[in-house]
Amino acid sequence: MNSILKNSKITIHFIGIGGIGMSGIAELMLDQGFNIKGSDIFLNENIKRLRKKGAKIFLKHHKNNVKNISAAVFSSAIKKTNTEIVECNKLSIPLVSRASMLAELMRNKNSIAIAGSHGKTTTTSLVGTMLESSKLDPTIINGGVINAYSKNNKLGLGNWMVVEADESDGSFLKLPHEINIVTNIDSEHLDYYQTNKNLINSFEKFINNIPFYGYSIICTDNISAYKLSKKINTRKIITYSQNKQDSDVKITNIKNKGHKSLFTIVIKKNILKKYSGSYSFESNILGKHNVSNATGAIIASLLAGASIDNIKKSLKYFKGVKRRFTFLGIINKASIYDDYAHHPTEIKASYDIAKILTKKRIIIIFQPHRYSRTHQLYNLFLKILKKIDILFVLDIYPAGEKALKNINSEKLVKDLNRKRNNKAFWISNNLEINKLLKPYYQEENTIIFMGAGSVTHQAYKLIKQNNVQENSRNI
Repeated sequence: MNSILKNSKITIHFIGIGGIGMSGIAELMLDQGFNIKGSDIFLNENIKRLRKKGAKIFLKHHKNNVKNISAAVFSSAIKKTNTEIVECNKLSIPLVSRASMLAELMRNKNSIAIAGSHGKTTTTSLVGTMLESSKLDPTIINGGVINAYSKNNKLGLGNWMVVEADESDGSFLKLPHEINIVTNIDSEHLDYYQTNKNLINSFEKFINNIPFYGYSIICTDNISAYKLSKKINTRKIITYSQNKQDSDVKITNIKNKGHKSLFTIVIKKNILKKYSGSYSFESNILGKHNVSNATGAIIASLLAGASIDNIKKSLKYFKGVKRRFTFLGIINKASIYDDYAHHPTEIKASYDIAKILTKKRIIIIFQPHRYSRTHQLYNLFLKILKKIDILFVLDIYPAGEKALKNINSEKLVKDLNRKRNNKAFWISNNLEINKLLKPYYQEENTIIFMGAGSVTHQAYKLIKQNNVQENSRNI
């Protein structure tokens, strides 16, 4: 109680508070008794939730917003010329990056940091769920909305903190932790890293950031991660894999049972205290990639003190993360899903789940995310998108980037249709998608809204237009 009273005298202002990472930290500090203010330019669900809990939020950036504050936290999306940043500098108000504030929160806990080009949001949620099932009451900060909490964070009273480590701007190197998971390392965020070599070097530093008594848990099905696991010999490393025979934890017997995954892990002797040999699990989420995510989470949770029996229970009833192949409802006979996939590797993973579920055709409304990513991974996008039965491509979501010459959705569709029989269509973001999809409602098709931008709003608009009772759940 004394610490809460002390915190209530400290006012922290978040510039760009509506973002998923910023809102999570702001809410966690609000729960700890801090006086929280913030600003952003758009109203969203994160802001509505924070306002209900007592945060004062301005829907514009203005120098007056930073009056009488102890410090200001800014996201990577905020430019140095922002009027509130300028005013803080003028008034000598401490400016703290989002990652630095997260690092401060982590210093008082034993922490598990989950990094990787793909899968880190789901893996973070899995670790948090497994620790909670063992009554370890973890604090969690995630990069996506955890369905079990309807938010992306949880304040726990236990000793462990579970954090999604964002590598997009290199800020994950600031996070103090004892255990980390590296799910994979793929060509991503090259707008920041410029080269794959720089990206891999950053992950190497991340792994080496753990103390000598810590553990790095690495999925060696990914070639770049595998090479790092062999290169680093100054830290304790536990490897897991579906394919590598020399891994410390081998994943075997993967099967699908309805909407569930069955799998077994084989743990070598002297890798984990108390545990060695074969253990079988039933997971509430589909996809081989999610089996790998679950395995990394199992290893981290066992290291943190969770019991194998409680881990098994938590996997059976795991509710997933919003926008990770989230089922929204059925229109006539067609099933509607909302999915965050925006990188070729992620699209393939979601496509593989769709193949398990669909009885007829897979229909995807895809919104490319960022001109730079579309340009850098163009051929990989063509390779996976050409497999989809019916594909509608919205205009590229810029995410603040300027357009690049000859990089657009119309060209992407033309190039796709050279490799297939005119089953890809370029459509305007403002087109009435409900009318477009009506011919596909009459069969048991799988319709997926896919991308990291505004396409999710189209999915929920469609559900509302067809008077479907929203039934969000993860597959």
